Amino acid sequence: MKNTQNIASLIAKLEYEVGRECYNPNSYDGYTGIEGLGYRYPVKVYQKENMRTYRGSITSISPSEIHTMKYVFGSNHLFIGKGIYNILNELEKRYGLDFDKMEEELGKSEE
Repeated sequence: MKNTQNIASLIAKLEYEVGRECYNPNSYDGYTGIEGLGYRYPVKVYQKENMRTYRGSITSISPSEIHTMKYVFGSNHLFIGKGIYNILNELEKRYGLDFDKMEEELGKSEE
């Protein structure tokens, strides 16, 4: 699978879906009395010679930046961009898909 702009944008959208599923059952809101908190886990991306942190969706990303996307927790780094790229690549091989072509067609239909 080629890492195109269509693929980079798709990976950024998929990463947001993963990142927003974070939950801390040990948090407590003293004002509302609610225990537990769901939130978007921050993702770090190396862009324009700086490490940027996103707490919302990534609005702009290039194909070369996909492999720098990571979640940092403690001393561990999970390279989520590489992981999603590998999953998409495996799905393409296994099922004969072409995500770049599918994204291109989707973009044309949304115009």
